[in-house]
Amino acid sequence: MAAEQAEVRALEAEIAALKRAFEELPARGQDAAGVQKLFQEIDQSDSEGWESSKDLRSNLGHLESELLFLNTLTGINIRKYSKKTENLMSTEMTEKGEIGIQRHKLSGNCQMITFQVEFQILEVQTKENLSTVITDLNIIMESTTYPELSEFVSRAEERRALFMFFRSLHCFVEWCEYQKRTFKHFKLCEKHLPYGNAEKEASRISNLLKSPNSEV
Repeated sequence: MAAEQAEVRALEAEIAALKRAFEELPARGQDAAGVQKLFQEIDQSDSEGWESSKDLRSNLGHLESELLFLNTLTGINIRKYSKKTENLMSTEMTEKGEIGIQRHKLSGNCQMITFQVEFQILEVQTKENLSTVITDLNIIMESTTYPELSEFVSRAEERRALFMFFRSLHCFVEWCEYQKRTFKHFKLCEKHLPYGNAEKEASRISNLLKSPNSEV
């Protein structure tokens, strides 16, 4: 029973991450709050509504189906996720309110590109409100044949913009796939069309890329 509950919570965390990874990019000041909300569900237990292991298995099956759908939709697969929480208890901090640090670590892949993300959130809870800020973001990418990745990864780390990383990664992978399809099309043209017709086809595709709404 405990193992099934742990698996359910892990799936809920992955689903929450995928659902919000491609929402509208929040303003820089709102990024930490968005990340905090993203992973809040991990701490919230829905076990009150599960009266038996049968309920757990049913809910687990539903979560697995939803996770598979989101993986297919976004192309991002989160394989591992962990979180550690630490409460800070100094006198100065407790006067301001309850202060805690959350350390998150996740790994996964977007199509052919694998990644590991570690980030830290500083959380201050007062009587009036809850404020959060990302104090550290570290992104590790396995070496790939795409040197362009290092630029936007460095920019995301510098800005501590977690959502920007996921959105940029998704767009980059889509761009790579589009390049492959276009290159394959040109190769087929060279193989099956006379030189003059292949040249015309290349010109036609070039015009379509420049004006995607035009009819050629």
